[in-house]
Amino acid sequence: MDNNFILLCSLIMIPMIFFVPVMYINAYANSESSTHLTTMTAAILCGITCWLFFGNIESFQFSFLNLNLTTLKPTITVLSQLCFYLYALIMFVGTSVQKIKWQFLIIFIPLWTFFVYAPLANLIWSSNGFLYRLGALDFSGGLVVHLTAGLTSLILSFFMRNTKPPLPRDSPLLNYVATLFILTGWLGFNLAPAGAFQNHGPLIVINTLTAAIGAVVGWTSGSRLGLSLDSSTLYNGIICGLVTSTALVAYVSTPSMLIVTLISGLICHYVTDLLADSTYFYDPVDSFGINGIGGLVGTLGLILFATPTVNKAGATGLLSGGLKFAEVEGLTLIVTILITLLGTLVCLGLIKIIKILILSRRKEAAF
Repeated sequence: MDNNFILLCSLIMIPMIFFVPVMYINAYANSESSTHLTTMTAAILCGITCWLFFGNIESFQFSFLNLNLTTLKPTITVLSQLCFYLYALIMFVGTSVQKIKWQFLIIFIPLWTFFVYAPLANLIWSSNGFLYRLGALDFSGGLVVHLTAGLTSLILSFFMRNTKPPLPRDSPLLNYVATLFILTGWLGFNLAPAGAFQNHGPLIVINTLTAAIGAVVGWTSGSRLGLSLDSSTLYNGIICGLVTSTALVAYVSTPSMLIVTLISGLICHYVTDLLADSTYFYDPVDSFGINGIGGLVGTLGLILFATPTVNKAGATGLLSGGLKFAEVEGLTLIVTILITLLGTLVCLGLIKIIKILILSRRKEAAF
């Protein structure tokens, strides 16, 4: 493991984390921009606190198999894994920022970290993890980061009863700059798990850029504008491709990546259009449609196209006769969905109980 390489990857991810809220505020009225940026920044700071105090420990230093804590010295991966975690967090905060306050965040984020993100990171990424030992793969977070955050966004959009905000004044320059930082940061996002550039670094870079191109073509093909282009189509397509790439970027060939992201662009565009017309699951920042569905499609692509000829540390996908890997990865996908759905509902239930207890104490104090 090259510490300097991982540090560099982490440093280019950090600006990306803070530019995601910049892009997200364009989904809301201009008068709300300052409030929403403040809320999302507070969420990032709360997440950093959770990660340093218990999130990283639960994810990588705790064994659920024999219920013990392994004492390890902190390494530079604490920073890179923090960036993965913060990206997941800011996605679902962006979905619900219209209806939440900081009081909700300082309770929900620690609970979500404890019940959803850290257990899944432990199961799939930690050397102590049950699914990791079975042979589950998720290179840079198609499941752990994107599917979890996307499903959490879907649940929050339902329970928060998001309403369609007034159309904001479009800021193409702001979106352009934010997309530039996100694309640059994503190279660090996808390269960091390699540990060193010589560990398939060229393949990862090429596959990452190919994913962005493939999803733009797919997204454009599914556009209601036909094959016409606008800035929103380009930016959404790029991010869709980057998200889709995360599960399989180091395990498949470049032609396979192109096929998967073309399909992902089409499907994600359809889902975002579907949710845009929904009165029950309105997601202003398309977190579920892009991140949740993109992570899902990327994982299915991994199951199909993974090949050890690209990466010996990878697996043999279905198209190469790898039935065993398909079973393990399918199980991992189901576990991710179940833990995310149940864990998020538990978090919301606990917050409801806490709110009731606080209100009852206030009533007692009034007497």
